[in-house]
Amino acid sequence: MSTVRSEKARSAWLFSFGDVLTLLITFFIMMIVLNKGEITKVQRWSDIQLKMVYDGLADEMQSAQFVEIDYQMQGAMINVNNPNAFLKGGYEPSPAFEAELNRVGKRLKMMGLFKIQPSEMPDYVQNYMESDDLIWRPEIAIEGHTDSDAIDPNSALRNNWFLSTMRAQAVMQILFNASELDQSLFGMAGYGEHRPKVNNDSFQGKAQNRRVQILISATFEKASQSGRSDLKNTR
Repeated sequence: MSTVRSEKARSAWLFSFGDVLTLLITFFIMMIVLNKGEITKVQRWSDIQLKMVYDGLADEMQSAQFVEIDYQMQGAMINVNNPNAFLKGGYEPSPAFEAELNRVGKRLKMMGLFKIQPSEMPDYVQNYMESDDLIWRPEIAIEGHTDSDAIDPNSALRNNWFLSTMRAQAVMQILFNASELDQSLFGMAGYGEHRPKVNNDSFQGKAQNRRVQILISATFEKASQSGRSDLKNTR
């Protein structure tokens, strides 16, 4: 009789443990699903902010000669791939290209992406930021690229890295001046011939690789990492 009671007690304990374990697993699954749902809502809100930037720029620059506006997963991309964008053989923007950059900068100045305060964000976005100690960080990142043709060693330009960097810096300076946005929003880099879009074996390929790209993006990042960037910030 005692053996039977002992077996029943052991079985009851196992059933209880199994029930608790099932409840815990269910609870954690529900938490994961709910958290994923909140993150999806926040991501959708972020995407909407960037899409508004794209729509505004596309509307402003639809007849532009030098800049093309595209929307990518990271944000709004401004592509410059016109052989007359810079003065021949140098990094100084042509007057017509500079005029278009000024238009872009003035439009950026009006964008809510760069002005919105946490208190103006939806409650679920504020909760998401507070729970993980995050900040909203928009960025305007300018990249310069060249083809693989070597620079004349006697030229003041020195090499393609220097040329691409100076072009990116010239574009950034115009956008910064025209937009009057905080300098911490800007970053730049020059990659020379080392990040080609296509092969440099043909004239057409080289023409595609000579470009400047301006990516307007925004992310949530840890408050402790604020101000850090892989790109060189203005000073």
